[in-house]
Amino acid sequence: MQKSRERKLKEQQLLFAEDSLLPVALPARQALQPAPNLSALFEECHNYIYANEGLLKEKIFHEFVKLLVMKLHDEQTDSEPLQFGITQSEYRHIHANQPSAFEKRLDHLYQTVRAKFPALLTDERLTLKPLTLGHVVSRLQSISLARTPGDIKGEAFQTFTYRHQRGDRGEFFTPHPIVRLAVEMIDPQPNENVIDPACGSGGFLVQTLAHIKQNHSRIDLGKYISRAIRGIEFNPDVALAAMIRLAFEGGTGKEITCANALLENRALENQFDLVLTNPPFGNKGKVEDQRILKPYWLARRWNKNSDHEWKASNVVLPGQSPDILFIEQCLKFLKPGGRMAIVLPDGILQNISNSSIRYWMRAQAQVMGVVSIPQEAFVPYGTGIKTSLLLLQKNPAPPRQFCFMARLEKIGYDVKAQPIYKKDSAGRYLKNAQGILLVDDDVETIASAFASFKNQTPLPKGETIYTVPNSELNSRLDAEHYRPSDQEMLAWLARNGGKRLDEIADIVSAGDDFRLTSENEIRYIAISDVDARTMQVVSQQILQAHEAPSRATYRVQSGDIITATSGASTGTARQATALITADEDGAICSNGFAVLRNIHGVEPLYLLAYLRTEFFLRQARRLMTGHAIPAISNDDLAKIIVPIPSRVEQQKIAKAISTILAMRKETLKAGEKIVAETEMLIRACA
Repeated sequence: MQKSRERKLKEQQLLFAEDSLLPVALPARQALQPAPNLSALFEECHNYIYANEGLLKEKIFHEFVKLLVMKLHDEQTDSEPLQFGITQSEYRHIHANQPSAFEKRLDHLYQTVRAKFPALLTDERLTLKPLTLGHVVSRLQSISLARTPGDIKGEAFQTFTYRHQRGDRGEFFTPHPIVRLAVEMIDPQPNENVIDPACGSGGFLVQTLAHIKQNHSRIDLGKYISRAIRGIEFNPDVALAAMIRLAFEGGTGKEITCANALLENRALENQFDLVLTNPPFGNKGKVEDQRILKPYWLARRWNKNSDHEWKASNVVLPGQSPDILFIEQCLKFLKPGGRMAIVLPDGILQNISNSSIRYWMRAQAQVMGVVSIPQEAFVPYGTGIKTSLLLLQKNPAPPRQFCFMARLEKIGYDVKAQPIYKKDSAGRYLKNAQGILLVDDDVETIASAFASFKNQTPLPKGETIYTVPNSELNSRLDAEHYRPSDQEMLAWLARNGGKRLDEIADIVSAGDDFRLTSENEIRYIAISDVDARTMQVVSQQILQAHEAPSRATYRVQSGDIITATSGASTGTARQATALITADEDGAICSNGFAVLRNIHGVEPLYLLAYLRTEFFLRQARRLMTGHAIPAISNDDLAKIIVPIPSRVEQQKIAKAISTILAMRKETLKAGEKIVAETEMLIRACA
């Protein structure tokens, strides 16, 4: 009994300590204050709900967002006092599990908001317990969401939404420097309307508003939002977050639609001046619904005709990645001449398998620019996929002589999303006029260069910002493929009589059918069996034919040259390249190698040495595709230029290589002799 009374006394003391901080009356509008740290407040409310309700994070997010919508609506009404609040007496009533006006008032407020946004708020009631509801309301009731600065609200919503609602690929989130770069480069104007059909929590749309406010201070932002801003988001809770962010800026919330943007929507076609978006991408979740796929050209099978042009067939694919479908849908939304900035995985811009997509895209729009985004940019947001920012202008559009390209190297944060600030030569942090630390990124530099490019101002030559003549654009659109130093090297090699690799050697394409023969054992050469430094095969694996790995493909012959075309070492000094000698004749090598055969018009050992030079490796790097497992196709390998010096110079190189190979063979024999002598010595001692 004594312990029970003591426990009740403690609970009562805690209650009075907490409710003594609450007002005796509902909050007055003029008493609300901006929130200095909204992120911390959001996280505190989340933790309280988690500790007292035991809900999953997605459900907590949903309930908390409903309260934020109610809070915002309450601030926008003319009611006085405000309805979103709780008094001391009401808190004591709900703590004692007694009826309270608080619950009725909050339910009425929710029903009002639900009627305003029926597509986004589908729950009939608030589901949090009264005591939890009271605590969260008590923490929010004294702040003014409307008066809290936009950057504080934006950071809070981006952080909170990311932590509690991100999907398997972080599909709702685009790092702020990437958002800022896209908006600055696309340069929205007051007379232009914009849509993000995969808007997530609204980052691109809110940044568009910031750009408009900064450059057109006299604009009525509320009217601009209502007239010019639209977003579509498939996830209802995230759509709510986007709606709130726009409402903070003066919108009504109706600018955001909760829907699948990939569904055919003729009412939105040719309606927008601008598209800014980062569609969901990755290897998961292909769209397989044939009702969605059928209207899309990019959901069909494409084939090359006799003129090597791509033609779409009538065959609809069983599935297509959503990011590819979004490219087509975004172009449909644009008016003729409209502009688009879209974040895409580099595979769409470079992989051979996506050549038809790039062909279709360039038939529909002019490529204005490509900015390579570093691979670590999206790591804190759930994916390490390498991406680029692609800028297009829908046809009909003025023909462009040049394409702008840049490589964003500094993004302003590390892989843990911690900010990186600028320093001077003495290592001191730099600040702006307001004393705020300057984030170290390349956004302003690239955006400013693109503005000059649009104004046809010549750009200084460099490796991070450059232009490429449209006549020199091939089927690839990734910026790394067109680095100026590589382009200059290729031109220099061509001027000096260089030949394509396929002009001086055959690249073996047919695999061996050793699995179907009577062979019991094979000798297998993997990439790890080659010493790149000495250009020799250093070991062979003896395997049963039926146990050979699936990569075992090509039967090699004495005189062949093999060079790695797949793996992290490709294009580096560690790239495995070797001469096939009589010792390896008849072995089976991995299809991670290209096999060069029938070498003619050049000394084979000179070619072997050339494959280890930076001239070759740089060409290999620019032709590789894929970042998880980088590789170069045989078709692209064939394009590599090989300089052809005089026969005398070639023979000099070949003689030196021959000496090295012979020395290594003698070293191996000497090693084997020492081992044999050691064994004989041990036997003699026994």
